[in-house]
Amino acid sequence: MVTKRKLALVSALTSTIVLVSAASQSASRDALLDPPHHVAERATDEATPVLSLDEAVRLSFIDQPILSGHEAVINANERQAIAAAQLPDPKLSGGLKELPVDTREAFSLRRDNFTEFAVGLSQEFPRADKRRLKGERKQLDAETERAALNSDRRVIRRDASLAWLDVYEAEQGLTLARSLSAEAALQVQSLEKDYGNGKASQADWTAAKVDAGLVQDKEHDWWHRSLRMRAGLARWIGDEAQRPLAGSLSLPPPPSALPELMSAVDHHPVIDGLDTQIDASATDIALAQQAYKPDFSVEGYVAYRPGFSDFVGIQVSVGLPYFTKNRQDPELSAAFERSRSVKDRKQDLLRQMRARVSQDYLDWHHYRERVGEFDTAIIPNAMRRIEEARGAYQSGRGSFDAVLLARRSLLDIQLQRLALAVEAARAQVRLQYFASPQDRPGEFP
Repeated sequence: MVTKRKLALVSALTSTIVLVSAASQSASRDALLDPPHHVAERATDEATPVLSLDEAVRLSFIDQPILSGHEAVINANERQAIAAAQLPDPKLSGGLKELPVDTREAFSLRRDNFTEFAVGLSQEFPRADKRRLKGERKQLDAETERAALNSDRRVIRRDASLAWLDVYEAEQGLTLARSLSAEAALQVQSLEKDYGNGKASQADWTAAKVDAGLVQDKEHDWWHRSLRMRAGLARWIGDEAQRPLAGSLSLPPPPSALPELMSAVDHHPVIDGLDTQIDASATDIALAQQAYKPDFSVEGYVAYRPGFSDFVGIQVSVGLPYFTKNRQDPELSAAFERSRSVKDRKQDLLRQMRARVSQDYLDWHHYRERVGEFDTAIIPNAMRRIEEARGAYQSGRGSFDAVLLARRSLLDIQLQRLALAVEAARAQVRLQYFASPQDRPGEFP
């Protein structure tokens, strides 16, 4: 026969646990990445708009010094490309020549007919191909920086999304811990009253207080984690990180199939940047080959001779690249080595990125499957365990410790489910970093 003491003892426990966990029974595989629906939403100020994942990404691109720094370097290299393709500035020279320093004509400007005041203008003429290649080299530097800009845009999108997910996980964990902490406090109050009336044992009351303390400790830990994760999100969006978060995940459509993602890696901005560096190294080789061909310069001058006739003249200077063993040959060899180094770096990075795509794709499927198992089997079984423990306690066949253990187990299961859902979302965000721009509407190239 069920006693009144046991019915009063479990009444508060039963009502709250059922309310907290009932929604988990209706979870579907179509919403594997959503948090458990039994998680209570935290109250927010209606005047403050919630911060969704897409909004956090949009804010992360505003006034971003990483991007503006790249744009400044691009502009600088494009301007230098124009200057590098031009002829050098002409040179103006002037001076006194053939001034005698001994005999009776010493230091006289008029006695010696070789003494003259000369003014000259010279112009160097590097080869046209060399000037063109120098301009192209600077333009390739600009293209390399533009690829770095596009890559950092993807990095910012990825890292800002991951920071938002960190906050989301902490907030949802805090909400769950708060709901169970409030339920545990009600149990302690109920058992304290029953203990005072002689309807409950001191051991049951003490067990409830210990359980409430453990739940409260979890709540404090989630609260600390939430503050810390918001500080990390503020690195990308500033004070907007303090806005309340949306209560559910709103992720973009699932990523493409693995073969399409692997193909997209070949056109990732990081790879594009290395392709541009390969082109730049080919230009460096061409420039090193141009060093074997001589440049020339032309100089014209006018000479004034006091007391004698004036002179005019013109002369041409030509470089003589005859001794190439210790100058041109090493430069050309170094240019070939640098080109090979960039190509090897590209192949290594392709291997690394393809491995990361495979790992993230496996993680994405794995965590989604595990979330599905939690929704369809593990969480319903955990709730049935609570009901069975409650029924056994009411009938006198079980202990109150078993009820508390089942309740703590449900909390741990719900937190595991939350962690798995967020891990699946993180894997999807990392896959989007590798996906082609057309796979993400509104994405920067």
